[in-house]
Formats: sequence, structure tokens, C-alpha cells
Amino acid sequence: MLQVDQQTSIHSDDILDALRGHPLLEPFRMTVLCDPKGRIDHRARHLCSGGGLRPPCPGTCQETRRQAILGALADQKPQIFTCQLGLLNFVVPFRDDRERPCCILGGGVREKPVSLSQVEALSHTPGSDGLALLDTLEKLPFASHDTVEKAAAEIQLLLPGLFGRNLFARALDRTTQRMRALAALAPEFDRAEDADEVASLLCEAVAVHFDLPRMALLMVPGQRRPLSLQCCLGVTAELATPQPGKLADLLERRMPSEPFALAEETPGLFPAANANHATCVPLLSGGTLLGLLVAFDTECHPRDLLLIQLLASQAATRLLRLQTLQQHLRETSLTTRLVELIGSLALAPTRQALYAEIVTMGAELLQAGSGSLMLLDESGETLEIVAAKGMNKTLAKTMSVRVASSLAGRVARSGMPLLVSDIEKDSRIGIPNRPRFRTKSFLSVPLKISDRIIGVLNLSDKLDEGIFAQTDLDLLSSFIGHAGTLIDRATTLERAEVMERLSVTDPLTGLYNRRFLERRLDEELSRSSRQSLNFTVMMLDLDNFKRYNDLCGHLAGDQSLKRVASLLRSSAREMDIVTRYGGEEFCLVLPGTGKAEAVLVGERIRRAIEQEPFDGEADLPGGRLTTSIGLSSFPEDGQAEQDLLHAADLALYQAKHEGRNRLVLYQRPDFPLDHPLENHG
Repeated sequence: MLQVDQQTSIHSDDILDALRGHPLLEPFRMTVLCDPKGRIDHRARHLCSGGGLRPPCPGTCQETRRQAILGALADQKPQIFTCQLGLLNFVVPFRDDRERPCCILGGGVREKPVSLSQVEALSHTPGSDGLALLDTLEKLPFASHDTVEKAAAEIQLLLPGLFGRNLFARALDRTTQRMRALAALAPEFDRAEDADEVASLLCEAVAVHFDLPRMALLMVPGQRRPLSLQCCLGVTAELATPQPGKLADLLERRMPSEPFALAEETPGLFPAANANHATCVPLLSGGTLLGLLVAFDTECHPRDLLLIQLLASQAATRLLRLQTLQQHLRETSLTTRLVELIGSLALAPTRQALYAEIVTMGAELLQAGSGSLMLLDESGETLEIVAAKGMNKTLAKTMSVRVASSLAGRVARSGMPLLVSDIEKDSRIGIPNRPRFRTKSFLSVPLKISDRIIGVLNLSDKLDEGIFAQTDLDLLSSFIGHAGTLIDRATTLERAEVMERLSVTDPLTGLYNRRFLERRLDEELSRSSRQSLNFTVMMLDLDNFKRYNDLCGHLAGDQSLKRVASLLRSSAREMDIVTRYGGEEFCLVLPGTGKAEAVLVGERIRRAIEQEPFDGEADLPGGRLTTSIGLSSFPEDGQAEQDLLHAADLALYQAKHEGRNRLVLYQRPDFPLDHPLENHG
């Protein structure tokens, strides 16, 4: 059997290009064989695969073809034969410009309807699909036996005129036309706005200008991940998808800079493509491999391969520019987002909220699915989780790790970040991946206040299942630096708030103290004066409380004061200001409230205390602990702080004088009333 001679492949492809332009030969698949050694060229097995359709060729078909080729070469006459599939084929012998025996082998047409019995018989061949075979055969073009004979005779007439200057002139003209067409495509690549548009233009251009029936464009996403299918023609996406990882490993070993062929590796790399051979053209720009154009079961003319390589280079240049632009836009966007996030962090109301926001925002910046913020305890020997993402909050609060024996502890001890691509292969770690994490890559960065390390921020599980890179570490380091400053500020503010609260709070009851009352009264006087509003001051004093202390003890007295404070909080309105004025005396300020409404509030408080059971109260007069209340109102009872307090206190004194456990409104007396403010009893 004959095989293509690589030294004559240029002539062979040129001959086929010339013959394909003849209308009579358009339905046929053809190949040139020029090798007297008897080997079968792989292309000769697929002449019946018009448009990339590939019915199985039994061994008997190959023998029939071999006999026809040998007969044609011996007789120097065209041979017509029918294969086992019922398809018509021809062999036309000739001698090339070096007087070597060659032939044109053509076929891939059928003379009559498909024989169902033949299809059924062939479908029992191992690996055959009867329905797919029937569908394939029905799509092949029709041609009569007479048409096939005329086609073979026409080829025999045309062949002598294809050699010498005519053949090369035709090839030069065709190549020139293609170069002009490709040059016209350069601006189109420059105008492409995304990778999909570049890929579509490249695939369409190669298909139109080089007649590649089955091809796929694979893109390199980076980060050592498998090549992904970008587009395909003449083959479904499922069939053109490479075996995960295998092609990427092959490219890493070969580091291709020129087109290359795949032979025996093809079925393993593209198991679903049903291909025995593939021509691969790398998309290279600036030494960066951006993709791979794969043509299945097609050997390109060397001149065409150079032109396809030029076209692929144009596409790669545009793809690299788009990637650079996208990276720049991404970095700009991330920088803008980083500023926004830092601004949002500053608005966190509490330190705990700030901790949660640090984890959430850090994960957003790096597109991480899991993360945790761990802070050192007071001993500096343990890291405790204070906020987490991708973990149950209750579970997170129970977790802690020793600084001396953990990865996060290593970061806290050294003050150096830890960037890991693969936890199992990293020589610094080399431990099995933890089951609760989807990926093997993670980041840990120290959290500092000035030069003092206070904790560690951990991020893992990229949402796209990629690995963390140095750019991620740089971005997170910038973010965590600002986060440390904000934590320091929040800590300082919370401590200041605690000190401020302690300075205006009564330590026994937790109510505001007299200092706070004086400040708020001053503010309320100013506000009510400007807006012409009323407000009421309410003074309360527990009845017979000194006697209660004598009977029950000061500890019981303190407990009673705490219970009264609780009753005041629950009985007063949310807008009211409740304070401990001193001893067993309390003062309330009721903003925007006149005397009539204040009486309702006061009576509610009086009854609540009267009905509340207190230990030991049975020995008091009346058998229970009660309170007396005095009310004064702005502006009719006074327009200064001390005037209002004095008026309320006088009303309270009157309530005591009238028998206690009652509420009295201040009324201006007809005569001066003098009493000791601190000894109501």
C-alpha cells in the first residue's frame, strides 16, 4: 500500500488544492499516495468521512482498497471499486515530477440508498454504533457509477497540466490570496472586545480559508489548571473537550513554540473525539502560551500551517492585550474597592462587628469561600477565633489553637505571612489537606497594631477553586494593615466609652448618676426653651428606708435599691431619663411631658413599687415598702435646673407630710416652706 512521502507533501497538497476547484470533483474526498513500500497512510482510511463523519472501516475494506491501488499502478489506468459499506471509490495512477509512482485515491460517495442489512452487520463490530453509522451514511452525497468514472477520467486528464510552473504558479496565487485575506483580518482582531470574540474570529477564519473540517480552540486559564474549550467547529463541545490535566501536562513538557503533530497520543488526550491524529498550533505572544488550536485528522500543507500560525499569533497578541487590560482594570477596581471597604470598616459600631467585617471583606477581596480571624489571648499562647466565614458561628467560638503547634501560630510567632499553593506538596508544611476545606491553597497573614502582633487572618477555598497568588497576598497585606489600625482605634474608643459610662453611672443600680442628671437637665432646658416645649421632673424617695436598713441590713437594702431601679426602667418610658439622685432617692426627667401626662407615669411607678414584694417589708409601717413622689414642670414651676429640682423636692416633702406612698404636684406655697432635702424618711 502507498503512503504519503514527506518530501513530496508540498506537491501533494498543491495537487489536491487544484483538483478540489473542479466542479465535477466537489463531492469526493481525496488524498495523494506516493510511497511504494506498501504502508497504509492513516488519512486513506477516512475518505468516506465527508464533513468529518467517520463510519468504521472493516479490515476487508482496507484490503479491497489495497488491491485497487496495486491494480491501478500496474495497469496505469483508473480503477473504480465499491467497499463493504457500499460506497464508491476511485484510484487514478500518475507519476510525479520526479517520476515516482503515485495515485489519487478518492471516495466518500454512495450510489444507492443505504443497505440496512449491511449496517446491521457492521453494527456488531466492537465499538460500533448502528444508529450513528446509519446517520453517517445517509449524510454522504450521491454519485452514480458513471459519475465516478467521469471524475477519475477527468483527474487523469488534469494531472499532466498540474506539474511544473503551472502548479507552483497556482500555489503562489493561492498563498498570496490567503495572505491578503489574513492581513485584512488584523484590524478585526484589534477591534475584538473580549476573548470569545477573538476565538470566534480565529476559528471562523481558519475554517473558511483552510478548509479544516474538525477543530477546537482551547484556552489556557493559568494557575496550572486544565485547558478549557473556547470554541469548536465540525465537532461538538463534548467531543472536543480534552482529558482533564493530560494535555496541560503534555504542553508543560513540550513547551511548544511551533506547530506540532499528535499521533498515538491523540486518543488518550481527546478520548471522545474519535480521532487518530491532530495538528496543534500554539497561540503564543511574548513567550506566553495563551491557547492551542487543534485540527483533528487533518494534515495541513506546510505553507498553510505557517499562515495559520501567523493568524494564531495575531489572535494571541490581542488576547494578551485583553488580559493585560483586564488585569489593569481588575487591579484598579480592587484598589477602589479596597478604599471603599476600609471606609466601611471605619463605620463598624462595635469591635465584634469590626472583626466580622474584616473576615467578610477580606474574603470578598480575594474571592475566598472560607476564612477566620484569630486573636491572641492575654497569655499570648493561644489563638482564639473571634470571627469566621464558612463555619458555624457557635462552633467557631469554641475553637482555639496553640501558638506553639499550629500553622496560624507559626504566622503569629514569626510575624511573616504564609502563602501556600498546595498544603500537601509545600515543603514547609507537607500535611494532608484538611477535610473541611475544598482546595489545598490558603493564606495566613499576621494582624498587627504598630509592631505588636495581636492575631492572624486566614483565608482559604478560592471560589473558582484556583490557588492564591502573590498578588492576593499583596492586596490582603494592604487591607489587614488598615484593619489593625481600625481595631486599635475601636479598642481605644470602647475603653473611653467604658470610662465615660462609669463616670456617669451609679455603680450599685446601673442607673445614671447625679452628674449625668445635671448635664441632661441643662440640655433639656436649652432644647425646651428653643422649641417652646414642656418637660417634667419627678423626684422619688423610698418611704421609711432608713428603718428598713436597720431592720433588714444594708445588704438587703442594696438589693431593694437594685430592684427599685429595675422597676423604674421598666415602668418609665423609653424617652425618659432615670437617675439615682442619692441614697434611696431617685430622679426622672420626662421630656416633652406636661403635668397631666406625668401623673400617669408617676402613678404607674408608684403602684409598681407598692406591689413589688421586698424581703422584710412586713415589719415596716403599713407592712410594705413604698415610695413618695413629687412633680415639678417646666416652665411654670421654674426655668432653671435648681429651681425645678427644688420644686419637685418640695412636692416630695409634701407627699411625705401627707402620709407617704402618694404623688403630689408642686404648687407655689402662700408662705415659705423650709425642710431638710436629704431627710425625707
